[in-house]
Amino acid sequence: MHMTELFGLSPAQLTIVIGLLLLAIEVWMLGLSTIVLLALGVSAILTGTLSLVGVVPETFTALVGVSGIGAGMLTLLLWKPMKNSQRSQKPVNNTSSDFIGLKFRLDAPLSHEQPGKVKYSGISWVLVLSHDYHGNTLEKGQEVEVVAVDVGRFTVKPLVREDAS
Repeated sequence: MHMTELFGLSPAQLTIVIGLLLLAIEVWMLGLSTIVLLALGVSAILTGTLSLVGVVPETFTALVGVSGIGAGMLTLLLWKPMKNSQRSQKPVNNTSSDFIGLKFRLDAPLSHEQPGKVKYSGISWVLVLSHDYHGNTLEKGQEVEVVAVDVGRFTVKPLVREDAS
């Protein structure tokens, strides 16, 4: 008994089903992180379809061979675009935190060249000046506001108070 008889599918239909399963695994379980399953899944679907319309013989050897060659060609074609899609820019700073807007006074001078430290909520945070701030050193006691948060790091800028005149 052949496997195709077990499922009641022709070899071409089974090739399409295998391609769909490979694509499902690639997308849902691996999040499009590998190109191998993507290329093999697409190639198997195309090979099964070509076999159904009579372009590719419906034999095990032909289906596996054409699927493999197709996967190799798709890998060559998709390699550069997939590699470029993985080089997406991460945001410079995390600007979605409950710490954004936190205001406090500096315990020591702070400049672009010399980061500072502050202990807040039981954690020692590294303080860095925002690259939006083009001034010189902030003095001890100056009030600052957190504008971005990364792991163990507050990005701050001086708090500018408007005088009520």
